[in-house]
Amino acid sequence: MTERIIISTISLLMLALTIKKGDKQSIFLNLGLTLGILITWINIPIIITFGMVIYMLTALVIAFASLRNKDLSKLKQVTIILSGIWAFTTNLFSIMHWPFADEIRLSMIIPIVFYTISLLNGISKRKEFGYLTLMNIEFALRLF
Repeated sequence: MTERIIISTISLLMLALTIKKGDKQSIFLNLGLTLGILITWINIPIIITFGMVIYMLTALVIAFASLRNKDLSKLKQVTIILSGIWAFTTNLFSIMHWPFADEIRLSMIIPIVFYTISLLNGISKRKEFGYLTLMNIEFALRLF
């Protein structure tokens, strides 16, 4: 329950920050992640799964949109792509109850390390900061 409150609060804060920056694509992507998170508050299993699917598809769109973005440095591009793919994969393994879900959960340290390096290189000033932070906070909450 505490994790759900933390991730919901951070998602709303990151959505507000992204709206303040004014980039429509980033607002749309951050809104998809936030909507997926907030839908899980409805305690009906099919609705929770629907919220997770929205989150997963948005994370996948983030990864593909980052592939096309030539304005980003290679490090920032790799960070966003890894975060999107990891967010999609971990939720997919969780929904489908596939084996090795714990190992994938442990591997979330990889996008967190890339995110930390990108933070030191100034990603906090970019429009991608909102959804990238949101995904990595989710990784940290699942990891610990």
